[in-house]
Amino acid sequence: VNIVLVPDDGTTTSNNGERQRVPVALSPYVKWVHLVCIHTHGSHSKTQYRLEIGLIPSYYQSRIPDPLKNGAAVRLFPVLFQMGVDIRQWGVNAGRNVSSQIKDKGKGGGLSSSESFGDAQNIPGINEGGGGLINDGDDEDDGDEVGVADNEIGFQLNVDGFRKLNAYAHSVNPTGAGNSAASSAPPIFDSSEQVQTQNLHPHPLLMPLSESIKASAGKMEHSVLDHAAASCQKLGGGSTIFCKSGKDRTGMQVTFKEAQFIQRFINRKDAVSSEGIFAKATTLRIYGNRVPICEKNAGEAMYAFNPLQAQFMPAMLK
Repeated sequence: VNIVLVPDDGTTTSNNGERQRVPVALSPYVKWVHLVCIHTHGSHSKTQYRLEIGLIPSYYQSRIPDPLKNGAAVRLFPVLFQMGVDIRQWGVNAGRNVSSQIKDKGKGGGLSSSESFGDAQNIPGINEGGGGLINDGDDEDDGDEVGVADNEIGFQLNVDGFRKLNAYAHSVNPTGAGNSAASSAPPIFDSSEQVQTQNLHPHPLLMPLSESIKASAGKMEHSVLDHAAASCQKLGGGSTIFCKSGKDRTGMQVTFKEAQFIQRFINRKDAVSSEGIFAKATTLRIYGNRVPICEKNAGEAMYAFNPLQAQFMPAMLK
């Protein structure tokens, strides 16, 4: 995805007149957005898009830096990290852990764990059936197939996301420690080149994220989301956090991230989780944007969690 900032010319159609620009209501600076597919040969990572953002001319001239004017494109390298944090996920993890222990005791062996990244099917418990799912109050969840856990796809998504982010990290910030081939290569986002990304050692900046993903097999490991956001920031990127229905889980995550930013940039502390962060997050959830997020996405200004659901969530989301 390439993003281009342009001054608004007062028209509602693009320069070639093929597609209509989408107006942005209530924004003081952005007038419209326009998404164009510029490379249609291929699929997935080979598909390229150009997102034009039309700005008010006065704002464009006074606030946009010269390097970003005159059609200059900023390329984004999107990666996705996922973690189930609701009562349904807790039920699946608990059921699968019990199932794995019973099977291992029956075989007379102990539980094993993965020491390095591999395919998700090699992690104990990842592809085994079973586990009860409990409704977390999201209407969108009602159609989910019972017994299908987020771990099966989620763990592999995190592994793939790490490989892509690791390749990018070695490209923009080479370490010179046994990865000289990657130091001059562009970031790798094509699945056909995945073998090359697998041979890269974890970048030093990504070690906390690497350990969190390893520890997440078969359990609720919220630190994956924390370390993924922190890693992207260290590499000059940003992060967006959301849940499937955009209600209370999103609101709780957003306020937790806001508390982390206060701790990091105002209090000058790097801890991603502490009593101080929890206290700030609680204040933000009472007086901040937790309820407005629910109202925006669900149409009701009310909390979406009940006390039972909250008991089975990570501490930072309670």
